[in-house]
Amino acid sequence: MIFWVRHGQSTWNVIDRMQGHELSPPLTELGREQATDAAEALVGHGVVRVLTSPAVRARETADIIAARLGLEVEEDAMLLEKGLEESMVGVLVRVRQILDRDLPDHTVVVSHGDTIGLAVGLLSGQRPELPANGSITHIDPDNQEVTVRLPAT
Repeated sequence: MIFWVRHGQSTWNVIDRMQGHELSPPLTELGREQATDAAEALVGHGVVRVLTSPAVRARETADIIAARLGLEVEEDAMLLEKGLEESMVGVLVRVRQILDRDLPDHTVVVSHGDTIGLAVGLLSGQRPELPANGSITHIDPDNQEVTVRLPAT
């Protein structure tokens, strides 16, 4: 089972500004709380690996999760959200390549709403939806059921 975590709220989420491949917008205080909440929710689930987009907002979220779980963070540019000049087909191709890697069970992937939505859609056959900041999404491999855990904060 892969746990897909959308990064916590960033300073640009607050002003509804498109971030794309811009790496710099950091988490807000609420975003750090959302990341902490996600980390606590993942305790006891046997997480073995934490992958993240290199965007600061995702990396900060992954660092909080990994610190709580006693793991290292691995960055992967394939997990970036849609670039401003990139087509959705390009993002879909990247997401398909990530899924084709056959990640080990109990991997946490910290990414962005569009990449997570596409991954969920590809894995479950359901319509992709934008997950909330700080949410955890996973797909039951047996029945393709999608479970989303929203942050408590």
